[in-house]
Amino acid sequence: MRHETGNQAKQTSPSQPRQAKGTQRPRKRRWIIPLVLLVAVAGVSVLVASIRRETGSTTTGGTFTARQGDLIITVTEGGSIRAHKSIEYRCEVESRGAQTTILSIVPPGTYIRQKDVDEGMVLVKLDSSSLEEQLVREKMELASNQESVTSAKEAYDIQVIQNESDVADGRLRVRFALLDLQKYLGAPLAHRLTRDANSVVDLTEHVAPFLTEVRDDPNMLDGSAAGQELKRLNDDIVLAEGNLKTARSRLAGTEKLHDANYVSDLDLDGDRLTVMNRGFAAENAKVNLDLFLRYDFPKNAEQRVSDYVEAGRRLERTHAECRSRLAQAQARLSNAQERFRAQQTRVNDLERQITNCTIRAKAPGLVIYGTGGAGDAFRAMRGRGAGGSGIIAEGEVVFQGQTLISMPDTAAMVAEIGVHETEVDKVTPGQPATIVMDAFPDRVLHGKVLEVAPLPDQQRGWMNPDLKIYTTLVQIDGTHDFLRTRMSCKVEILVRELHDVIVVPIQVVANRQGRKVCYVATPQGPQPREVQTGAFNDTFVQIVSGLEAGEEVLLNPPLFTESGTTSQFRERPQRTLPGENGTGDAAAAPRTEAVVTPSTGSPAAPGATEMTDETRPSRRPRGEGEMPGGAEMTPEQRQQMMERFQRQGGGPGMPGGAEMTPEQRQQMMERLRREVGEMTPEQRQQMMERFQRQGGGRGRRGVEPGGEQGGGQSNGTPATTPSPAPATDDQTR
Repeated sequence: MRHETGNQAKQTSPSQPRQAKGTQRPRKRRWIIPLVLLVAVAGVSVLVASIRRETGSTTTGGTFTARQGDLIITVTEGGSIRAHKSIEYRCEVESRGAQTTILSIVPPGTYIRQKDVDEGMVLVKLDSSSLEEQLVREKMELASNQESVTSAKEAYDIQVIQNESDVADGRLRVRFALLDLQKYLGAPLAHRLTRDANSVVDLTEHVAPFLTEVRDDPNMLDGSAAGQELKRLNDDIVLAEGNLKTARSRLAGTEKLHDANYVSDLDLDGDRLTVMNRGFAAENAKVNLDLFLRYDFPKNAEQRVSDYVEAGRRLERTHAECRSRLAQAQARLSNAQERFRAQQTRVNDLERQITNCTIRAKAPGLVIYGTGGAGDAFRAMRGRGAGGSGIIAEGEVVFQGQTLISMPDTAAMVAEIGVHETEVDKVTPGQPATIVMDAFPDRVLHGKVLEVAPLPDQQRGWMNPDLKIYTTLVQIDGTHDFLRTRMSCKVEILVRELHDVIVVPIQVVANRQGRKVCYVATPQGPQPREVQTGAFNDTFVQIVSGLEAGEEVLLNPPLFTESGTTSQFRERPQRTLPGENGTGDAAAAPRTEAVVTPSTGSPAAPGATEMTDETRPSRRPRGEGEMPGGAEMTPEQRQQMMERFQRQGGGPGMPGGAEMTPEQRQQMMERLRREVGEMTPEQRQQMMERFQRQGGGRGRRGVEPGGEQGGGQSNGTPATTPSPAPATDDQTR
């Protein structure tokens, strides 16, 4: 085969025209080498042109006419459908250190009828074996606590009776002491002595004045025991003195009779002894009275006063002791009752927990596992550790408060979406919205924003803490039978609609040293002009000031870099917008909204709806001499390039590879050497570095030096600077 091919090549002249269709001569080898040379020349030409633009040459690459029209700002997010209100069956069983497992559960999608509700149909059965064992132990403890309560109650009653007896005895002692005092001193004097007795410090000093009064006036004791004793002593003195006087008289008579020798000496001695005896008795009576008044009476009076005071103090101590013992008995009874009540509560709670292990139907409806919202998937994905797996199925562990089954109310359905933090400030309750179901793309539903979560969804941020998504509910107007819970949908929220404003493509505005500028096309060349921007979507931006309608602006502002003190401008790659004709005529350009890209967690550009094939900005056509990098070319791109070279003759001034004569190849090589020869060493170095970095051409869009890409901000903050380019087909949803 190789020999045959060589013979055919010898028989064919280089200038021979292409053979007719149907010939068997292989032609593949004829255009491979020229094609490779052609690609190399095109790449070198592109690099040379790029470096020349970097070193000072600037081209316009097309303009756009600033126009006055409408600008619509929207936020588009994907989500799912769920009921706004639903009956939820939650797990109300507390863990108590043990896991709660699902023993049985009705299949999802089961419709519960009213008959099932009336019969008490069991929806979920949870494992209650550990709770039942614990209930037996708690009931035994409850019986012991009941016995303690009874014992404490009896002890309390006994203490109450004992206190009553002690207080009564104390009161009797006080009363008896007062009676003794009144008996001994008399009621009037006793009353005077006891009036301030409780506050007396020295009782002797308190009683002494009253004793002095009694000595001065013994009649004060009339009718008292002390008075009777005093009277008896006085009577004894009188009697003794009378007996003494009688004895003396008798002795005198006896002495006379003795002198007359009528009586004997013995009788005389007897009478004398009697007088002496009666004299001693009189003296004793006087001494007894003196002793009574000086010692016995003060002692007895003070003793009875002291007994009365002490009886009163003992009564006070008895009251205090009774209160203390009663309080102790009350505390023991209260503790026993509290333990009993706490144990009774635990028993009742366990019985309630066991009852909660059986969940019965409360109302008819369709059975859905979980809440029916987006949070179910996140809980099932991350689990709940020891508290539960987040998955609802037989044999799975659930946690307290987890929604096991929900029955949605299909009369009011909402769309649940997640709005990125860069867009959440644009969305407020009451804004109109349109909802399109993925399953029914031809049906457009209308509604309004119902509520926006004040805090980001923690479940969504579990895997990516930097992702801040705010759950938003959009109310769907009307009732629709085809809506089902968890259906996927796309919601477009109308944020703002501006009328009669000046708009330009967002790629027109560039940042230059913290200023927003547009390059206005003038006869003297492009001139930068500072502008003030307003609202924007992914395609157009509002110009508040700085431009007038009808002015021509560059579609590709030059890239601005600084190296030392030398400022250079580089042309930015050109893109074609809807309605753009290269001359700036955009009057027929349709209105376009932005697309929010939830797959990356951030909007491709702030707020607008999904673009159709008619409204989507077309990709920038590659100019002659530009080619994609070798690493980026797909087989389809290579095929298109071959067809283009064959159809256009290899570009301006270059015939197709199959038709190139030796003279044409010589011209191509001379052109290559001439373009390379005009370059300075620095330009050649830059060409080599850029060729290695971009993989053979300008088709790969990299980040330019200085952190700018396509002339816009690198941080992509939509609140201050428009995005440099609308989302491509691969970036949109």
